[in-house]
Amino acid sequence: MKTNYFYIDETGHINNNEPMFAYGCIKTDTPKLIEKVLEELKVELAEDPLLAKFGEKILKNNFHATGDHFDVRTQFYRILPLLNYRAYFTVLFKNDDYYKNLKKENDDHEIIKSMLLKIIKPRITKNRNDKNIFFIETLEVQNKSLNTIVEEIFNIFNNDFNVEYLIVDKHCQNMPIVDYLCYILNKIFVQKENENNTIAEWVARTFEILKDKIALIHFLNEDSFYSRHSHKNKQIELNNLKLKRQCIKDK
Repeated sequence: MKTNYFYIDETGHINNNEPMFAYGCIKTDTPKLIEKVLEELKVELAEDPLLAKFGEKILKNNFHATGDHFDVRTQFYRILPLLNYRAYFTVLFKNDDYYKNLKKENDDHEIIKSMLLKIIKPRITKNRNDKNIFFIETLEVQNKSLNTIVEEIFNIFNNDFNVEYLIVDKHCQNMPIVDYLCYILNKIFVQKENENNTIAEWVARTFEILKDKIALIHFLNEDSFYSRHSHKNKQIELNNLKLKRQCIKDK
């Protein structure tokens, strides 16, 4: 029986001032190979005379896109297109009436459960003959623990599918793959109030080398799906995604 490994991480949160909250997920059947490559990169960075300070920190704490030095991010993004995975995202924007109504009608834990279910269910049902193991990064959730939320989700599938799951922290070896992909999508979708609608050149370049690894993006607000096989205006291309940009107000 084939075994698939899924790693799930988020960007943003239900309760902060960012205009989006999203879950990302990667699927791979070669987790040990990815782990080996990431470990080799950690050692390489720790032994690099220019980057050793940052590499030693990563050896201890793992990669994390928002905290890693720009030069480290560059090295990480160089290897991402070469690894064996496919990525999926569920995106919720927080600046419109859809979100306002969602918050009125649901507790935070209900929204998070719904989003996780939307990203987990297709991964299970489309790989129904395989064993599917999920690693989900921990998250603080109001009024209900993430462990309880995830347990409720997997109870739906336990009797009919071969599934396992673990709640993990940022030390999970392969989670940075999702973290770094989420980071790029966040840079594409979020702009500050005083910025013009331009995307940083390094973000555009990085997205272009990664876009073929992204299989699907589900935008909850309009219940639309973007993929490589969609109509031209819903393909995963930078110009299409740029139209989704959301504004975050300066503090």
